[in-house]
Amino acid sequence: MKRLTTPINSIDWIPWHQPGVGLELRAESLTTLDELRRQIAVLACVDETEAPFVSCYLNLEQGEAGYRKALENRALAMRSTLEGNAKADFDAAIGQITHYLSGMLRPGAKGVALFSRHYRGGAFFLPMQFAAPLPNWIAVYPSPNLFHLMALKDTYHRYVVLLATQAWVRILEVNLGAATIKAWTEQPELRERVGREWTKAHYESHRRERTSRFLGEQTDLLESLMVAGGHTHLILAGDPALTGEIRRALPKSVAAKLVDTIRAASRARQDDVVAATLSAFVEWEEHESQEVAARFVQGIRTQGRAVAGAAACLDALRQRRADILLLARDLPPEPGWRCGACGVIRIAHPAPAACTECGRKSVQPVDATVELVRLAGQQDCPIEVVDQFDPLMALGGMGCLLRY
Repeated sequence: MKRLTTPINSIDWIPWHQPGVGLELRAESLTTLDELRRQIAVLACVDETEAPFVSCYLNLEQGEAGYRKALENRALAMRSTLEGNAKADFDAAIGQITHYLSGMLRPGAKGVALFSRHYRGGAFFLPMQFAAPLPNWIAVYPSPNLFHLMALKDTYHRYVVLLATQAWVRILEVNLGAATIKAWTEQPELRERVGREWTKAHYESHRRERTSRFLGEQTDLLESLMVAGGHTHLILAGDPALTGEIRRALPKSVAAKLVDTIRAASRARQDDVVAATLSAFVEWEEHESQEVAARFVQGIRTQGRAVAGAAACLDALRQRRADILLLARDLPPEPGWRCGACGVIRIAHPAPAACTECGRKSVQPVDATVELVRLAGQQDCPIEVVDQFDPLMALGGMGCLLRY
């Protein structure tokens, strides 16, 4: 039996349609923001078949005990709603998921998203592991459900941390919760010259000058890295005296991107520092979401560039006028229907016996929210997931800021 050994995160591998082909899975690195964007684009364009498509999100923070029962219970409930070939296809899709979970999870992963479909003539399987958590949430639908991927991209995306101590400076990129070292510079040691060449006062004066010059070099490096990487958020961490000095030395273009400054001991583990900055960043991101929501409400009040409701958002996305799609985090399903013949989607319930556009009897009920998120994924339209914003909920829990 032939075995596929291409890395599981390779975009070229994703559409697997070869019957009778074995699969050898290999755990790859945690998914980055750029990879997530590419994966979303691919998932958003997956063709529908009669076979059920399983979208599975799991939280790994509590280990296997934390997600196994949720997966088993949900799978059992969903299986009971299927019949005939659909039930067998579903069993194969869930089997692929459980096989992957049995030995492919990386130690640093806190969340995993798995998309699986098996049918006569082929299969599709795409796993992604993240350093950021995901909820335990499993669904069956004709196409991938992307809401939690889009929410993850909106909430965590990426930012830069400058961690400063008296001995060294590290510049880290935190990408969907995972940190990579971009630069690590040690300050030259001067202490051995005290008493041999310099007085203590001379040493202290020179040390301050060297430290100031050293930190100036780091802010220049930080600015270059942020510009090169297109970063829009910065957090300073470390010794309060040093971070204060760095903050004052930041160029205006970088200072405008500063999210927060946190205290961190020189012996703090990198993972602990990242966790502390991640908490601060998520809080800041929620603040930004509230600001976007406020702009949306103002646009509605002034008949500006904003629309509310599923139908208006669907039209805006289809016309490629949507700049940002806003969704309440706890948004309930929005019933609608789609014609399998002409592809038209309408926000209406119940679904008609025949399509109102082409007259064909190929109408299927859909969740309009899933369809909106899928369209946004195809267009790489940003989604802002908003918590506890009553004006948005009063307008149906969804809306769009428009380009024009």
